[in-house]
Amino acid sequence: MKLLILYWSFMIIGYIIADRSRKKGMSFSWVQPVLMICIYILCLIMGLRMGVNEQITSNLGIIGLKSLVVTIFAVAGSIGAITITRKILGMDRYGNTKKQLETAGGVKADEEESNSVELKSTIIILTVVAIGMVLGVFVLSGPLSMYLESFDSTSYIALVVLITILLFFVGFDLGASGTVISYLKEAGIKVVIFPVVAVIGTIILGTASCMLMGFSIKEGTAISIGFGWYTYAPVVIAGAGQQYMIASAVSFMHNVIRETAAIILIPVVAKKIGYLETAGFPGVAAMDVCMPIVERSCRPDTVIYSFATGLLMCLVTSAGVPLVMGL
Repeated sequence: MKLLILYWSFMIIGYIIADRSRKKGMSFSWVQPVLMICIYILCLIMGLRMGVNEQITSNLGIIGLKSLVVTIFAVAGSIGAITITRKILGMDRYGNTKKQLETAGGVKADEEESNSVELKSTIIILTVVAIGMVLGVFVLSGPLSMYLESFDSTSYIALVVLITILLFFVGFDLGASGTVISYLKEAGIKVVIFPVVAVIGTIILGTASCMLMGFSIKEGTAISIGFGWYTYAPVVIAGAGQQYMIASAVSFMHNVIRETAAIILIPVVAKKIGYLETAGFPGVAAMDVCMPIVERSCRPDTVIYSFATGLLMCLVTSAGVPLVMGL
C-alpha cells in the first residue's frame, strides 16, 4: 500500500508539472525517449531477477507447461471479455464510441502509427528480458553467486526507483496531453465495467483450464485470481498446507509469465486487437509496472482503464485468495 501511494504521488506530481508547463508552451519531445530507456532498464533488471530465482529456473518442465496453459486461458478470458463488452457498448478498437467518432472524426490512420509501439520495440524488450535471464543464470548464479543476497535487495530498490520514475513520466505525459479530465468524463461508468468483466473473464477461463489439468475448483480459482501478483498469491496458497505446493508453484510461474508476457506483448495487443484490451492483459501490474507500456502503446486515456483494472484485480487477489484457500 505504501508503494502504491509513492507511485501515484509521483504520477500526480508529474501531471501537475507538465500541465503547468504545457500552459507556458514548453516542448515535451524528450519525454518518450526517456520513458522507453527506463522501460528497457526495468526489463533488464526483471530478467536478471528471474534468472537468479531457482523457483523459476528449476520448474521449467511440466509445472512450467501447466503455468503457460493457465496464462493463455486466463489472459484470453480477460481480453475476450473486454472485446465482447467493448463491441456491445459500440466502441471501436481504439476505445471510441460512435458519438466520439462523429464529433472528433474518429482515429486517423497516422494516429495508430504514432501511438503504437512498433514491432521493433517489442523485439528489443523481449531481447533485453532474455539477456537479463541469461546473465542471471550463468553469471549472477555462477561466478558472482557470492553477491546474490546484495543483488536481491539492491535490484528490488532499483525496481521501486525505476517504477517511480516511469509513473512520474506517465503522469507527465498525461499532463502534457491536456485531455485526461475530458477523457475521464467521457469514460464514465465504463471505467468500472471493463475492469469487472476482465476479472470475470480471467476467473472463468483460468479456473476451467486448471480443472482440465487436474486441479480442484478450489485450487483453480485461487491460481486464477492471482492476477499476476507472484509475490502474494503463491505464498497464500502454499500456506494453506503441503498438499497445495504444486498449485502454489503453478500460481507463481503463471503470474510471472503473465506479467512478463504483458511487458513484451502489450504493444502487439494494442496494434492488433485493441487499446482497452491492453488494460486486462497484465493483471495487477496494469496499475504500476505495465502502465507506462500501456500509455506508450495506446493513448493517454487508456491509462485510466489500466489503473482501474489493476486496482480491482489487486483488491480481488488480496481478499479472494485467502478466502478461497480458507474454504
